[in-house]
Amino acid sequence: MLKLTPVSRFITLIQIGIVVFTLLSIFAILWVRSNVIAIEYRLSSLEEQKKELLREQKTLIAERASLTSFVRIENKEYALIFPDRKKVVYITGKPEHLIKSVSYNKTK
Repeated sequence: MLKLTPVSRFITLIQIGIVVFTLLSIFAILWVRSNVIAIEYRLSSLEEQKKELLREQKTLIAERASLTSFVRIENKEYALIFPDRKKVVYITGKPEHLIKSVSYNKTK
């Protein structure tokens, strides 16, 4: 068997260290790349969800506009009419005092 000198042992250890470092570096690069790809997939799905939510928001805004439009309010079903003069009640005084004295219970 060959007897190694201290210099040759040091060179052998450096070579082994370089091989181990290279292998670890390759695995680290692959791990980082796989995480980047996973994040890209997640980002893509979130962008699709955002598009869907924006589409739904536009639909809801259009529906709200159609429900509150004057054309719908002007229909006979929802028509605004003037009340009879006999049914109009004028309230005078401070609103704070009136609110305390109002009751919704019917008296017998």
